[in-house]
Amino acid sequence: MRLRLGGLLIMTVGAGCQPTVAPTPQPPGVAADVAHLASLELGGRPTGTPESDSAAAYIARQYERLGLTGAFRTECNAPGECRASYFQFFRVNGLIAQNIAVVIPGADSSRRDQYVVVGAHYDHLGRATMEMPPPRIGRAPLNPRNPDAGRIRPGADDNASGTAALLELARRLTAHPTRLSILLVNFDAEELGLVGSGVFVEHLPVPRQSIVLMINLDMVGRLRDGTLIVDTSAANGVVGALVDTAAAAAGLHTIYSSETAGRSDHASFGRFLIPAVSLFTGFHPDYHRASDVAERINVRGIELVVDVTEAIVRAVANTSAGVADGHRDE
Repeated sequence: MRLRLGGLLIMTVGAGCQPTVAPTPQPPGVAADVAHLASLELGGRPTGTPESDSAAAYIARQYERLGLTGAFRTECNAPGECRASYFQFFRVNGLIAQNIAVVIPGADSSRRDQYVVVGAHYDHLGRATMEMPPPRIGRAPLNPRNPDAGRIRPGADDNASGTAALLELARRLTAHPTRLSILLVNFDAEELGLVGSGVFVEHLPVPRQSIVLMINLDMVGRLRDGTLIVDTSAANGVVGALVDTAAAAAGLHTIYSSETAGRSDHASFGRFLIPAVSLFTGFHPDYHRASDVAERINVRGIELVVDVTEAIVRAVANTSAGVADGHRDE
């Protein structure tokens, strides 16, 4: 979940060299994915760093294991022949950033040119500085000094949890595809002002009109009391009903809140009137702190959020009617 900061964007989609996709040392799974992404070796995954590149390579490796094809066609030779790529490169604040996306083709040839998008940002904040004290949560007093100064903020919940949930969803949907195609996206530079999702929506690898729904997974690793927090500020009532049904089937209850409105990547889709919903398990005292570590993640809770997400995706992608009541014409 981002701070309310701006970001200067200079587009260079397709520029730069594709990161090397290194082998993964541990078997796939929610717990393993969170542990790796939130490890100290990845340094809090700040945009434009070698640690961020390593995180991107890890994510791409998981998709490669599943045999999924990159969603971008940014690697072209002189005659204009392009091949698929996992990576969409762009610049922000003088740094090279990268979104990662894959397509799971729909099983229905008459409908596979329509898409459900599911996304999660994978970047975080790196080391804390004295100049940026931890954010105030609720009524907690704002400490003018930063007790985390110099320490790595691993970002286990924000947003290794959502990234791990997206990878688990990829495993499930690859094993049992839906009628519509699924576009899975890992956004970079969310913490710099939703920059990666903004780049993605403005330079989509598929026609904008073909997207019937976007689902955002941000901070889904602290499920408490069976409560799933939902923001449908960029969606209609049909989407809310789908979420309620899916949550009830997973044994969860929903609370609708606008506290994440404009603060996570679904907002970028809402700007173009693409129906979007964001799933969230709530703020906590470890938010943007060095104490947001993998050991505090509710792994079973992430799996339940994936259950809900999968149910929503299948309800939309396997029915004859979409959920949109109209997109903006381009």
